[in-house]
Amino acid sequence: RRAQWLNRFPKHIMHNLRGNMQTRLHKLHTESWDAAIFAQAGLERIELRPESSFELDWMLPAPAQGAIMVAARKADEHILAACHTINDKDTALCTYIERTFLRGLLGGCSTPVSAYARIKENKIHFKGNIFSPDGTLKVEIEKEALVTDSENLGSECAEEVLNKGGREINVMIREQIKKSSA
Repeated sequence: RRAQWLNRFPKHIMHNLRGNMQTRLHKLHTESWDAAIFAQAGLERIELRPESSFELDWMLPAPAQGAIMVAARKADEHILAACHTINDKDTALCTYIERTFLRGLLGGCSTPVSAYARIKENKIHFKGNIFSPDGTLKVEIEKEALVTDSENLGSECAEEVLNKGGREINVMIREQIKKSSA
């Protein structure tokens, strides 16, 4: 989110905001900040969305943000059956595409990668991007494919982003990580 914001508003000063939602909201009101960026779903889930908040429809989420995964032992048929009944195939497919995009960019938790896939009328609509940590560089992609032809959509989009400058951004990120851990 930081890189996306700085790409649009390069003169703004960003601060890390850590803690649970209540702690973050408290800091927003007690620190000398003008604003804070939150996940809308998180605030709505705990019914703490401030009236003064608004949606940033131009900002993409992290890949698979909001998706819940359950890990179960292969031999535990009872748990596997329960998981099968609650699994949403459309969400699973969209999450798979988003995570494949992230993996294709060699991204991790410190890589400014965003991805959003959704299904509409038997088509997968995908948007993804990678930013330099300071937001000055951005490579983005937007594609769609039929649901039946979407298995490689995430990896194909990642390869295209890498070829359009994402590879250089990855090198910058790795160098920055090396410097900060030295």
